[in-house]
Amino acid sequence: MEIRKLLYVSSSGEPDLAHIKSLMTLRQIGLEEILVLHPNKVEGWETIGSDYGIRSEELIYEKPALPKILDVVHQKKASLVAVSQKGKAKMLFNGRLTKNLLKKSPVPVIVFSKTGQSPGRDHDLLFHHVIFATDWSRASRVALEHFLPNFKGIIGMLEIVNVINMRLAVRDIRNLRRKLEGTRKVFLDMGIDAESHIYAGKPPEEIILAAKDYNATSIVMGTSYKPFIRSIFSKSCACMVAREAEVPALIIPISVEH
Repeated sequence: MEIRKLLYVSSSGEPDLAHIKSLMTLRQIGLEEILVLHPNKVEGWETIGSDYGIRSEELIYEKPALPKILDVVHQKKASLVAVSQKGKAKMLFNGRLTKNLLKKSPVPVIVFSKTGQSPGRDHDLLFHHVIFATDWSRASRVALEHFLPNFKGIIGMLEIVNVINMRLAVRDIRNLRRKLEGTRKVFLDMGIDAESHIYAGKPPEEIILAAKDYNATSIVMGTSYKPFIRSIFSKSCACMVAREAEVPALIIPISVEH
């Protein structure tokens, strides 16, 4: 799946310029247009893309926001949705609304953290050091096979993280390490420098901890809302990571497979 058109959603009249700047790294892998969706027209935002050499369009919505977001994704064929939890936007994109957006969006959603970019980070390093959380479910495989290969030109370093939440036998640990090494080899073959790690505990908490441990600039994980697909990376896990992580979280739905 290629990222050609980005939809950035703000709940206030002032979209976060730092977020826009950080997302412009996607130009390196094909971003051609940015749609800025917010409730009030603000002079200058309709031409924000021209500063980066891409097309842009300002769109206005009236609450509730979720139906409008989904309508724009469908009508404008957006490849990626970006939302903010910073400042006033935090009131819009938390709790049930975040959960429903992640549940219903047919395209990946990147949720910016409460605190914005990590202190001292350059704006163009959004995908410089990535945590990829995997449990080898179909959702994780879709993220690995159908989405992340497009990011190989902008990912600097990738930490593959698997969280175990039960006691494993020695044989199971060996099998787990083989899986991790196999996944690492996939990324190395793409030209992405990668390392693998095992964490133990509650998946959302451990994924967020891994991001802190490795000073990550973003978190990437696949998720599924199909009840028949069992995965420790459930919808509640994805929502918690997106809401609580101190770095942006990119949540990839299983629908990108098609």
